[in-house]
Amino acid sequence: MFHWREKKPAPARGPASVPATPEAVIASSHVFPKFLSAVGRRQRPALLDLGPVVGSNIEFFGELLACKLHIADPFVDIEAAARAGAREGLGATLLSRLGLGPESVDGILCWDLFDFLDRPTGLVLASHLETLLRRGGALYGFFGTTPIDLRHYTRYVVEREDRFRLEPFPATPVKRSVLLTRDINNMFERLMLAESVLLKSGSRETLFRRPA
Repeated sequence: MFHWREKKPAPARGPASVPATPEAVIASSHVFPKFLSAVGRRQRPALLDLGPVVGSNIEFFGELLACKLHIADPFVDIEAAARAGAREGLGATLLSRLGLGPESVDGILCWDLFDFLDRPTGLVLASHLETLLRRGGALYGFFGTTPIDLRHYTRYVVEREDRFRLEPFPATPVKRSVLLTRDINNMFERLMLAESVLLKSGSRETLFRRPA
């Protein structure tokens, strides 16, 4: 599981109503190496990254897995919807951003994406991701367990196979969509839950596999 090493937050600047962006933290994981191992067994795998663009991650996955990497960065659309105060149609927008065919990827990195989606949008996206994953493929992600306002997005910068640097950046606040474990399992009903760890941070780190 992750072991968090907190740093002191940066001092607030500007009006008191604007929250300061926290500094980066270092997190280690026992689940992410299992995702890499599952994908690494496949010849020239294809990955779908559903997080913000991180240049060093492109190099990391390329060197470790010799893979083809698709980066969707759906947070651009999520932020636009949050600013507009309306999530209607967000599911269709996210699907159009993916542009991939059925069984076209071996691994999917969701990171904390589903925390920012309402339940209908999450169900639409999860169902589509299941179709994109090849048999034997793996899906990795986090699901928050506390119904708080999310005020920052996070870049998950891979420093090594079992460690991330989590870099927050500002977001228009939205209420986290909290899913129970059974809700997560039902959302990915065509996948098999291979690993689930509740972290001290309050998030659940998960690994799903599509049966071969």
